[in-house]
Amino acid sequence: MKRFAILFCLVLVSCKLQASTQEEARQPIATKPAMVKVLLKKNAEGALVEIKGNYQVIDPLTQKILSSGLRGKRFYLYPHQEGIKWGEDFIGTYQIKIQTNSPESSILVDGIQYKGNLEVYHIDGNVSFINEVEVESYLKSILAPRFAHHIQDVVMDALAIVARTNVYYQVLHNKDSYWHIDAHDVDYRGYAATLFNLNVDRAVDNTRFLIMTYEKQPFATTWSENCAGKTASYQSIFRKNVSSPGGIKSAFAERARKEFHWSFCVPKAKIAKIAKTNRITNLDLYIDSNSEKVYAIRVQDGSHFKEVDFFHLQKGLGNNLLLSNDFTISIEGNSVIFDGFGEGCSVGLCIYSATQMALRGDSAPEILGTFYPYSHIEQLRSLPEKELRGAPPVV
Repeated sequence: MKRFAILFCLVLVSCKLQASTQEEARQPIATKPAMVKVLLKKNAEGALVEIKGNYQVIDPLTQKILSSGLRGKRFYLYPHQEGIKWGEDFIGTYQIKIQTNSPESSILVDGIQYKGNLEVYHIDGNVSFINEVEVESYLKSILAPRFAHHIQDVVMDALAIVARTNVYYQVLHNKDSYWHIDAHDVDYRGYAATLFNLNVDRAVDNTRFLIMTYEKQPFATTWSENCAGKTASYQSIFRKNVSSPGGIKSAFAERARKEFHWSFCVPKAKIAKIAKTNRITNLDLYIDSNSEKVYAIRVQDGSHFKEVDFFHLQKGLGNNLLLSNDFTISIEGNSVIFDGFGEGCSVGLCIYSATQMALRGDSAPEILGTFYPYSHIEQLRSLPEKELRGAPPVV
């Protein structure tokens, strides 16, 4: 009887995930899918911009059509004192939006292909390039290189929902900004990156427009390879005043904790360089009391102190050495010894634990419900102008 109930639950959840694309088909075509603006280049002298397919050039401030074409266009785009030049002069215009008019059209900026639209802003003698692209296409691009290794389908579905939730949060949180995300921060590689990872493409399509909400809002989140037994809330590690689900204890990762042990040592001078101090007389850890994860270190140089957050420290040492924020440190002579467990920042979904849950038959919503207590899965094709109060949950 218990097995029957579990099978019934899995069939029900699977139907709900598959229904996302069916529900989309019933929605008005005029509803614009969620878009994200990604900064490609900032304060550049110019770039070679090519459009394949028909297009329009508009002023994003006035929505006035400045130019159009049916067969594409390829010219070096650059700023000048009176505006912007891209084959033709746009005199008196210091911002343009190159808008593609069909799904087959694409944009190339210095040889890199993008879908969607391209916004260009002329500021102080330089130009910045921003790709406005559908969130679904953006997700395929950023997730494909990160999960080149095999991930179980159910876990990949969960990761797609996690990533989409975070993008929706970023867009809403930065809705009044010229761009929402910097391409360099997320290794955004454009459209070409979406063509070689079939599992990622399948997961994004299978969970189309599904996000998690907490207190009726999408929230900032991420994932880790292995949380070593506990996860932490986003705000406790990233030190940002945001509302998000709290951390949890993971029995799967706790049991395998010793299997993911690591250690290394570096010269004290290396830490001093990262902290920009002359020397190190002592080191202390700032630890989140609930998860016991490190969010920063305090470097003492005599009577002076310098704080270094975990992510800055990991970047300085290399994420191939400092694998996670579950560690202790000790000083021996001129060396600093790190001893830790797990991999990643231990925020959000733990891939190791999620994989074990999938092996026992758990669904993507069940996995997400475990790692994000008091959250709901909702289907949201387009982003609202205001808060998401009262949106009906899918799961």
